[in-house]
Amino acid sequence: MFLPPTPYADNVFEFRAPRVKFGVGSLNELGYEIEALGAKKVFLVTTRGWVRRGIVERVGKLLPEDASLEVFSEVEPEPSDANVEALADAMKKFEPDVIVAIGGGSVIDAAKVAAVLERYGGRVRDYVAPPYGAGRPVPGPIKPLIAVPTTAGTGSEVTSVAVVTLPDLKVKVGIRSDALRPYLALLDPELTLTMPKKVTVDTAFDALTHAVESYMAIPFYARPRPRSPAERPVYHGSNPVTDALAERAIELIGRYLKRAAYQGQTDIEARAGMLLAANIAGLAFGNAGTSLAHAASYPLGGRYEVTHGEAVGILLPAVLEFNAPADYCKATRIGVLLSGEKPPCYCCPEGAKWAADKIRELQRDVGFTPGLEAVGVDPKDIPAMAVETLKQKALLALNPRPVTAKDVEWVYRRAWRNY
Repeated sequence: MFLPPTPYADNVFEFRAPRVKFGVGSLNELGYEIEALGAKKVFLVTTRGWVRRGIVERVGKLLPEDASLEVFSEVEPEPSDANVEALADAMKKFEPDVIVAIGGGSVIDAAKVAAVLERYGGRVRDYVAPPYGAGRPVPGPIKPLIAVPTTAGTGSEVTSVAVVTLPDLKVKVGIRSDALRPYLALLDPELTLTMPKKVTVDTAFDALTHAVESYMAIPFYARPRPRSPAERPVYHGSNPVTDALAERAIELIGRYLKRAAYQGQTDIEARAGMLLAANIAGLAFGNAGTSLAHAASYPLGGRYEVTHGEAVGILLPAVLEFNAPADYCKATRIGVLLSGEKPPCYCCPEGAKWAADKIRELQRDVGFTPGLEAVGVDPKDIPAMAVETLKQKALLALNPRPVTAKDVEWVYRRAWRNY
């Protein structure tokens, strides 16, 4: 785990996180936080659905008396670059002191990227890495962003990444920078009670994939040493802190997901457990990173109408099987944490296969999308999607095993039908 310094390996890891407030009713402290910032102009980013649920009126009542409020409620599911740029234009006109994002990962991601454009100008693709964009680094911090998640999955409220869809290229891309981390994550389980069952399940498998991939990521000391600490990447491999968070997240999802899926409108304990799991999985992958399941999900999500959580969740069991030889002990432990059961053996191929099957079993039990066949994937698209996956170099650099196009094709075909 800890190696003596060498001229080549990076023997240092960092753990980066914003402030987090968690608890039932914690949204009621929003006004206190805005007043503490001295903010007078508040820009709320949300969706039409949350407007119908009265979130604008509720936020308005929480604000200091002398604060003004502007609302953008047109964030799309899986937001496109054009949608994010429209949001940024609205931000520029209002010139906010603080940005509040209330919604799922799409809302928080859109707010992050729009905040960059509002402060520094440019277009979305200026900040997207090649080959899809210019790879311009985010120049500095964004205005204070208070992220209030209403789904339990993305962990975007604590991470330094945002995902945007490029419809013309049929691909989803990530923008990564420490500047994208919100100022505050405000987690109120009450806001997740209205999630429909499909959203509950899809976002849960997003969180589980974050936990599993950060847990299985290459260790921090396996990366080359950067020329300076400033050049250490946002994602720099697993470490003892991210491993502890990932293990706890997997355990919480195994304990609470079935209850949240089937009793979600009334079981506040299950909702709280899932929201906490998503948050700490976000803290884990926001430092350690994700890998093959996420890389392969981007061309899948760009070509077919699947949510991000659905895409990564479908691929997760096959990815775990593929990566298991890198660490059979960790792979097996994932199944133990998720199910609370005893594996056929520890630290062995059979134990790792058993763990992947425990993920499939949970998917079946909560009615998750059973595989790529169910979302209408054309087998003829698989080779092209595999080639597209290899362009996600930053993610694949964290995968515990080298990946070829043939390997990605194997993962896609293995995920054809999970149960």
